[in-house]
Amino acid sequence: MRAMNLSQALIDKGHHVTLWSSDFDHFSKQHRFGSEKTIEVSAQLTIRLIKSRGYRSNIGISRLIDHFQLGWNLWRMLKKEKAPDLGFVGYPPIEPAWIMINFLKKHSKPSVLDVKDAWPDVLVRGFPHGMRSLARFMLNPYFMVMKSTFKKSSYLSSISPPFLEWSVRIANRSPRSLDKVNYLSVFPLQHEKLERTTAEKFWDSLGILEDNVLRCSYIGSITGALNFERVIEAAKKQDVQFVIAGTGPALSQIQKSTEGMQNIVFPGWLTSAQAAILAQRSTFLLAPYADLEDFSLSLPNKFLDAMAHGKPMLSSISGFPENFIEENSIGFYYSNLVPDSLTELIGRLARDRQNLLVIGQNANNLFNRQFSGEIVYGDMVRTLEEIVEQCQAKF
Repeated sequence: MRAMNLSQALIDKGHHVTLWSSDFDHFSKQHRFGSEKTIEVSAQLTIRLIKSRGYRSNIGISRLIDHFQLGWNLWRMLKKEKAPDLGFVGYPPIEPAWIMINFLKKHSKPSVLDVKDAWPDVLVRGFPHGMRSLARFMLNPYFMVMKSTFKKSSYLSSISPPFLEWSVRIANRSPRSLDKVNYLSVFPLQHEKLERTTAEKFWDSLGILEDNVLRCSYIGSITGALNFERVIEAAKKQDVQFVIAGTGPALSQIQKSTEGMQNIVFPGWLTSAQAAILAQRSTFLLAPYADLEDFSLSLPNKFLDAMAHGKPMLSSISGFPENFIEENSIGFYYSNLVPDSLTELIGRLARDRQNLLVIGQNANNLFNRQFSGEIVYGDMVRTLEEIVEQCQAKF
C-alpha cells in the first residue's frame, strides 16, 4: 500500500502519477489479469501492470525467475515510454529497480530509491547456515546489481534511520540533504456501522469479547520470519489469551505445536473491520519476529498498527525497534533467546493494568504527532517536489 498511499498523496497535490507494478499479487499469490495491462484510473493516475510468471513460495527459484521476467518486461515496456519528471523506485525487487534507475539516469531524470528490505541478503538466509558462504558466492551477481542500483540512484529513502545509513553505505557515498527516512505508515480505515457490527458479532461468536481478559494478538501473514516459541511458552504458564490471526506457510506448524491449548485462538484471515475490532479488544499487539539482522534495522508495520490503535507493543526485535519502543514508552521488548522472557514480562505487566493504558495513550499520541499517513506521505510529497524543483533549476 506504500505505492498507492504515496500516489494518492501526490494526486491530492495536483500531480500526475504512473504507477508501475507487477500483475502478480505477492500476498494472494495470484495474477490480477494474467497479462500486461494499462489501467487509466483517472486523469491523474495510470497503473501499468507488468507480466511475470508468479511463484508460490517467497524464497525459491520460482521467485527469482519471476523477478527476472519483471525486469526484462519492464525494460521492454520502457522502450516506448517518455521519462517522468522524477521516479520513486521501490526496492526490492532488485531487477525492476535496477532497470528503472538506469532508465531515469539515461534520460537525466532524478530518482529516489526507496529501500524497504535487505535483498539479496534475504535470499542468503534461505539457505542452511553451512551453505550460506557458498550461497553468497552464487548470488554475487545480485549483490553487484544491488550496489549498482544504489550508486546510480539520485537519492535514497528508507524506513528507519539505521536502514537509511545502511543504504548510504551500500551506495558508497556521503549522505545527501534529500536522502530521507520515510517510515512505514498507515491510514486508519473508517468502517461503516454495519461492518463494525458484523465484525463484533464475529468475535463474540469466538469468545473474544470486550472484557477484562488479558489478551495478546498478532495480526498478519504467518511466515518463517516469525518466532512463536516464547508465545507458546507464555500461553502454557500465564493466564493470558493469545489470538494469532492470519494465514501463511508457517500456520499449520504453529497450530500443530499448540494443539489442545484452549487459550490460543486461530481465527484465520481477517477483514479490515475484524482486525480493527480485535485490536480494540486486545491488551497488547504482538510483533513476534525471528532474530534477523534486517529486522533490527527497521520498524515493521506492526508497530504502526499498534500505535494507530493505541495499544502497547510486545516485540522480540532487538536493535533499533527495541530502543524505539522503550525510549518512547510505547511497548516492551522480550528476548527470543531467553526462556520465559515473555512469560515473566506478561506476569509483571498484568499487575499494573493502569500503566498499560498510559503506554497505549503514549503510542497513539506518537502516531498522531509523527507517524500518521497524512504526516508521512505529506513529507514525502514535499521532498519529491523539492527534488524536481532543484533538478529543473539546473537546466
